[in-house]
Amino acid sequence: MEHVFQKSWFCSVTTLDDGRLLAETTLIGTDIEALGRLVIERDNFIIREAAWEVNRSPEGALNGGGTIQGLRGVTAYFNSGGDLRREAGDIAGGLVREMLAECVRGIIQAETFLYRERGYPTPESYGEYWEKAYLNSCRYYSHLHRISRRWSEYVGGYYTAKKLYARFKNCSILRISGGYAASGIFNDSFHEMGICVKLNDQGMVLDCQGNFLRAPDPVCFENAARLESLKGAVLSGFDKKDVIKKIGGPCGCDHLADLVYDMAKGLRKALYP
Repeated sequence: MEHVFQKSWFCSVTTLDDGRLLAETTLIGTDIEALGRLVIERDNFIIREAAWEVNRSPEGALNGGGTIQGLRGVTAYFNSGGDLRREAGDIAGGLVREMLAECVRGIIQAETFLYRERGYPTPESYGEYWEKAYLNSCRYYSHLHRISRRWSEYVGGYYTAKKLYARFKNCSILRISGGYAASGIFNDSFHEMGICVKLNDQGMVLDCQGNFLRAPDPVCFENAARLESLKGAVLSGFDKKDVIKKIGGPCGCDHLADLVYDMAKGLRKALYP
């Protein structure tokens, strides 16, 4: 058994001394080391600063850093994908857009502790907004009739001061006899899950298992059974749409799909260095 590729992401959303929010994503792996940063207004999520650094890349080809003026004034929320593609899509081969998109995801997750600033009088009213606006967006919001606790109940025991949200992801690819093994970990303020995959030399999934350690409700834990659908698939050839079709969607989990997609990209790096 030999490790051939690793990559880790860490995203955090914290409160600055002036009350604004700082969202940062650090990416470090076998082939790359980089940082993406957004400074946003606390109440409306308007971006005031967008910056990036690539500290290490193959032969230094992507090294550099700077700010992205075109993202100033953009709202860091669900509909910001087009702005990120337009303003950051080509920088460092798309790596900067990827890191800033991670920052936006973190901001959306941190919103649960900013409900008053966002116009909701109580945690319950904020949870009700999500139940209506994101109905059928994942397994949790597609099975509200089955859940044993609402979102506000799940996060009710959290304490937040400067740090509002944190997320860690890791993808590891190992060379084993007859093929490869891949493992993935997703661990954030609200969820925790892990995946182990066995593949042949061509990147076809021979076995795939995983489980949830933390999630908003037991109904979310049922998502692990969907990993069975990956058996026989050539994971190294998957794009994001392929993964969502298998693992995501109304009966799946976006975080699980995100982790599987990271593993697919890592596997391509291992197979085609």
